[in-house]
Formats: sequence, structure tokens, C-alpha cells
Amino acid sequence: MGLKRIIKKGLGLGEMGFTKGGGNINWFPGHMAAATRAIKHRLKISDLVIEVRDSRIPLSSAHPGLQPQLSAKRRVIALNKKDLANPNILNKWVRHFDSCKQDYIAINAHSRSSVQKLLELVELKLKEVISREPTLLVMVVGVPNVGKSALINSIHQIALSRFPVQEKTKRATVGPLPGVTQDIAGFKIAHRPSIYVLDTPGVLVPSIPDIETGLKLALS
Repeated sequence: MGLKRIIKKGLGLGEMGFTKGGGNINWFPGHMAAATRAIKHRLKISDLVIEVRDSRIPLSSAHPGLQPQLSAKRRVIALNKKDLANPNILNKWVRHFDSCKQDYIAINAHSRSSVQKLLELVELKLKEVISREPTLLVMVVGVPNVGKSALINSIHQIALSRFPVQEKTKRATVGPLPGVTQDIAGFKIAHRPSIYVLDTPGVLVPSIPDIETGLKLALS
């Protein structure tokens, strides 16, 4: 199977594909455009954002179109799939984020203890606003294939252990194709103050600049 077909299959492009010359992929379905608008709207009322990225490709798995809005918020970058990353390369990325003075944490979304550490960091970052806000909103964002839905499900399980009354709350849907989670839902993870986590659809960049970037995202 050729590289272009691998990328198209991995990203769920179907019959859509590269522009003439094999460069950009121009792909931005209607539900993703709507999701981007919804995310930007909810960012305005969110107190903190968890941006999920793949720890093996932390730059390629970021959404450049959302960075201006995300960087303006309290943000924790969750470098997911740390169990699959090369430790030496991951350490270099850690030094990079340290140099940028960006809050981050390397996690495994399938590990309860790892996700609990993420939530502890989130609550720590919210301490400065806890005294003046009775309800706080945390938004989770990320492009497809970074493990965002797996993280949401783990957070939900922790939330259920804290607040069993949420048992009937719909879990985030996990699927092999982008765009599976197509609506925004939320559930409570803390009390006094009340902290709610908002799930969002995975949103891919409107244009993938080259085959290499597309391949990284498709195979992540």
C-alpha cells in the first residue's frame, strides 16, 4: 500500500486526498469546521484547557489553528502514549517544554495512576481561581489519534469513583476513525469548587502540509 493510501486510510479521508503534486491534503469536513467553532466558543468560558498530544510527535500532533486561543488560556499539555515513546527523545521534548515554560505532563491515558497525576496538576493550576469561582470548567482538546477519547474515558472512571451519581453519564466514544466524538459533553471530577471536564471532538488541521506529517498523524 502506498504512502498516500496509508495516510488517507489512517485519517479517514476516504476519496479525498492530496492536491496536485502530492503536497497538501485539503480536508476539513463540515463536522470538523463546526467542532472548531464550538471549541473556540467554549474556550471563552473554560478556566483551563488540557491539550492532548502524542508524546512521540508533540509538534505534528498539535493543531496550529487553535494555538493562539490555547496559549491564551491556562493550559496543560498532556503528552500521551509515553509508554510508546523513545525515552531519550521524550526527554529532549521535556527539555523543550521546560525551556518554553509550558506546563506539561507525560502520561499513559490507559493508566489510572498516570491520569490521576494529570488531574492533580490540573487542580494545582486552578488553585489561584478556586477562591473566587464556585464552578470551574476544564476543556480537553486534541486532534484525532492522540488518545484524547481514551483519556476522557479514564478521567470519567475516576470521576465515577468520586461521584457515583454520574454513572448514567455518557462515556466518550472511542473509535479507530477521526470524528467519532461529534458532540460536546461534560462530567464532574471535583467538589468545592465544582470542577467539570468538557469533552470535545477531535479536530484535524484544515490542511496537512506534507506526506511526512500526514503519515505521522495517520500512524500515531
